[in-house]
Amino acid sequence: MYQKKNLRHVLLVAGISFVLFAFVFGTFPKEPIQVLPIKVGVDTSAILRFSSGDQKINYYTYLPNEVNDSTQVMFVMHGTDRNAMDYLLAWKKFADANNYLIVAPEFTELVHGESFDYQEGYLWNQSEVWNNKEDWAFSTVERIFGELKTTNVLIADSYSIFGHSAGAQFVHRMLLFLPEAHIKLAFAANAGWYTFPNHEVKFPYGLKNTSISSESLGRSFTKRLFILLGEDDLANEHLRQTENANKQGRTRIERGKKFFKCCQEKAKDISTELIWTKKIIKHAGHNYIL
Repeated sequence: MYQKKNLRHVLLVAGISFVLFAFVFGTFPKEPIQVLPIKVGVDTSAILRFSSGDQKINYYTYLPNEVNDSTQVMFVMHGTDRNAMDYLLAWKKFADANNYLIVAPEFTELVHGESFDYQEGYLWNQSEVWNNKEDWAFSTVERIFGELKTTNVLIADSYSIFGHSAGAQFVHRMLLFLPEAHIKLAFAANAGWYTFPNHEVKFPYGLKNTSISSESLGRSFTKRLFILLGEDDLANEHLRQTENANKQGRTRIERGKKFFKCCQEKAKDISTELIWTKKIIKHAGHNYIL
């Protein structure tokens, strides 16, 4: 989605730092992968995008110092411009101050102007045929984390993930469809539209034609997600204007509020706890930096 790049940092400091160290989940299986450790500073690596074929995507990293026992990992998911390096550089100051390895995957478009391959997680293809889980874009993030752990002797068994705009769509859908992911904290900032936990509405706007069960939703709802909405994110430029999208609201902030309310109601219906948090960021528009 539309982004303003020449402003001060946005949403990165708005309620994020104080929650980044408190949650740790599980362990990650180690598999031998013949790749080099990442370098200090900015580095570029590549990984296979799918379980078959040789198509690769780049992922960019920023490491302030050497990897040590306190190094944590933050994935940063780009917007619809797919400008991963810009997002990576926006997090350098945070990484320097907090000993974080920043990872910014870059999902190049499979079909120009389409969202099925990134925002929707590549759960299905352009013909709406469902893909194998190992080919989901969400699974690619998990494989990158596994590769980083193997090649850099990371102690961290989980990671945080931040997504803005199209990246926020990616993040909230990843929690819905891959609750077993090694995510300890997730941040979805200024998503343009959502997949509601509503089995009466067809995917990608709802869960009607998916295999997501109440049990799976319960696991998703007890992962730590922060839904960040800009108080001034009211423009509809570059905002999806389909019939189903407009049913979610006319602005990003309206859609975000309605999504969160739907999640609260769904959690109550299935008798589970929702530990997600909605936060309105004052004086913030549709930006990933401020």
